[in-house]
Amino acid sequence: MSSKKQEEDEERELPRLVARRQLSYPVSLVLALLRKKLAEFDAGGGETRLIMSKDDVVEMIRIFFPDGSDDVKLIGQVDAILNKIADLGFIRRMDKGEGTIEVRRIIKAFVDAQWLSDFDKRLEGYRGQEEKDDE
Repeated sequence: MSSKKQEEDEERELPRLVARRQLSYPVSLVLALLRKKLAEFDAGGGETRLIMSKDDVVEMIRIFFPDGSDDVKLIGQVDAILNKIADLGFIRRMDKGEGTIEVRRIIKAFVDAQWLSDFDKRLEGYRGQEEKDDE
């Protein structure tokens, strides 16, 4: 048996430590934006924890939604997205009432340069498809 085939067989036998899940576009978008915000925060120095309000997140993603989107609906979508990201362990809810979150540093391990590059390619594909639909 070749060593490559043997390695593939061993990989199939080992249990996966982390379940693979496909993320929706809005969840991926918010993860990418939170990762970018964390990088900017780290570059600025100072505090060690990035704390954001739900309103900050809404403002970050507002430009990615059509003009005239219903604010109440957008806030509801952001709540659902943040709940999903919290379930994945990338943010921690600070308090339920005000919607303050802490962006956890584990996001750096998941949203790395390769992930961001792949996401940028998908965004370009979406943008190209949208331009074709407009014509």
